[in-house]
Amino acid sequence: MESTQREVVSVLLDHVLSLGLISQFTYSKAENLVHSVMDFPELFRYPVCLTEEGCQHECTQDPQ
Repeated sequence: MESTQREVVSVLLDHVLSLGLISQFTYSKAENLVHSVMDFPELFRYPVCLTEEGCQHECTQDPQ
């Protein structure tokens, strides 16, 4: 799973670089960090957990 997470972050960084939103230096440093980090925070493990407040404002709720 962690390998997949690293790959996703790498692809996102590559895309952000291609859009010109970050410099090559920033990209290189971020890539090094992605590959050297031992564990990803819970944010990347459980990205779909919503707070009660967030659930009230979802667009996918049934309007009936």
